Amino acid sequence: MKKLYALFLPFLFFTNLNAQSPNCTTNVFPVDGATNVNPYPSITFKWTPVAGATSYDVYISTKTPPKQLLGEVTADSIVFKDANYSTQYFWYVVPKNSSGTAMGCISSNTSFTTIAPPPPPSNDNCSGATNLTSGQITGNTVGATQSMPAVVCNGFTGTANDDVWYQYTPATSGPAQITVTGQGSFDAVMEAFSGNCGSLTSLTCSDTSQNGGTEAITINATAGTTYYFRVYNFFPNLSTRGAFTISGPAITLPISLIYFKGQHVGNSNVLSWSTANELNNSGFEVEYSFDGKDFRDLSFVNSKAPDGNSSSTLNYQYTDTKAAGADVFYRLKQVDKDGRISYSNVVFIKGGKLNSLLLNSVYPNPAKNKLNVIVSSPISNQISVVVTNLAGKRVYQQAFSISNGGNNLDLNVSNLPAGSYFIKAICNDGCNSAVSKFVKE
Repeated sequence: MKKLYALFLPFLFFTNLNAQSPNCTTNVFPVDGATNVNPYPSITFKWTPVAGATSYDVYISTKTPPKQLLGEVTADSIVFKDANYSTQYFWYVVPKNSSGTAMGCISSNTSFTTIAPPPPPSNDNCSGATNLTSGQITGNTVGATQSMPAVVCNGFTGTANDDVWYQYTPATSGPAQITVTGQGSFDAVMEAFSGNCGSLTSLTCSDTSQNGGTEAITINATAGTTYYFRVYNFFPNLSTRGAFTISGPAITLPISLIYFKGQHVGNSNVLSWSTANELNNSGFEVEYSFDGKDFRDLSFVNSKAPDGNSSSTLNYQYTDTKAAGADVFYRLKQVDKDGRISYSNVVFIKGGKLNSLLLNSVYPNPAKNKLNVIVSSPISNQISVVVTNLAGKRVYQQAFSISNGGNNLDLNVSNLPAGSYFIKAICNDGCNSAVSKFVKE
C-alpha cells in the first residue's frame, strides 16, 4: 500500500503545480480561447481583481508564455492598441503587492484570436477613386492597403499602408481647394496628382496638422481635367486608422494664390504671398498656431486690389514679431466682402533653440477685457503669470501648465483699473522671464 501511494505522489505534485494559484486573476475578456475578437481600434483586457494586489503587470505575445510587457496598471483593465488581424495572442496578468513584489500567480495565461481583416474599401486603389461631387463626405481607411510609398511632405515621411483615393474633374478652370479633416487620432496626409492612374505626377501635398487636424490643398485646376487625391494616416498602427471627412467638390476660390511662404529672419518670421487675381476680396487674416490645430488671429492685411478686384499680380508681406521664437504654423484666411472665407496652405517655420523661459508677446495692447500672452519654454513646466502696477504691487496672478515650445495663455484683465502694468512669467523652480508692459483701457 505504501508503494502504491508513493507512485501517485509525483502525479499529485504535478497537478498542483499547474492548478491556478489563489493569487491569480481570472481573465474575463477576452475569455480563454475566444475567437473573432475585433482589434480595431483597440482591445480592452479585463480581469478580476486579486485581494491585496495594488498593481498588475500585463504581458502579451503571439507565443506562450508571453514575455512582452504590455504595461503596469493599478486598475483591473488595460487597453491593447497594436493587435493584428488573424492572429492568436496569449496574455498573462501578474498581481503585485504594495512593495512591488509579484504575489506568486503561476497560471492566468489565456489566449484569443482576432478576426480576419475586413475587405479593402472600394477606393483602395487609384482605379477605384471616389468622385468628389457635392458637399462633404466621410472616408475611412480601415482595411485599406498600400498602393505606393509615402511621400516626403513638409519634411516628414509617414507610413502610407492605408491610402485611399479620390478624384475630381472641374467643369470650369481656376483655383480649387480640397480639405481633409481627421476624426479622433487620425493624422491625415493628403497628396494631389495629375495624369492618369497608370502614370501619375505628384503636384503637391499637405501634412501640417496633427491628430484630428485639417489638411488643405489648392490646385490651379483646368476644366475637364481629372485630378487625383490620395489620403492616408501618418501613423502605421491599426488603432489610428479610421474616419476622416473630405470636401467635395473642390471649392473655387475668390483669389488665385500663386504662393504663400515664410522664413525666420533675425527675431522675426517674415511671411510673403502673391495673388494672380482677386475677386471681391476684403483681405487676409494672418493666423498662427503652435500645434497645427488651434489657429489664432494675428493681424489683418487689407487687399491691395482696388475695390477688392484685380487681374494682375499683387505681392504681400507681413512680419510677425509676436509668435516668432518657437516652432510656428501659419495660414491665411482670405475674407470676401460678403463675409465668405477660404484658407491657404499651411506654412511651418522652425524656431531657434530655446534655452530659457521667454515672454514673447502680450496683445492686444492696450487691452480691454482679454489679454493674450505668448510664452515659449525649452521644457514643459508649471508657471505663474504675475501682473504688477507701476508701484510694484502685485495685482493679478494666474497659474498655468505649459508645454515645451510656444504657448498661448489667456488672461481676464477686465477687473483691473485702467492704467499701465508690468507682466512677467515665473517658473515654480524660480526661473523668470523678462518683464513686459501693457496698458489696460
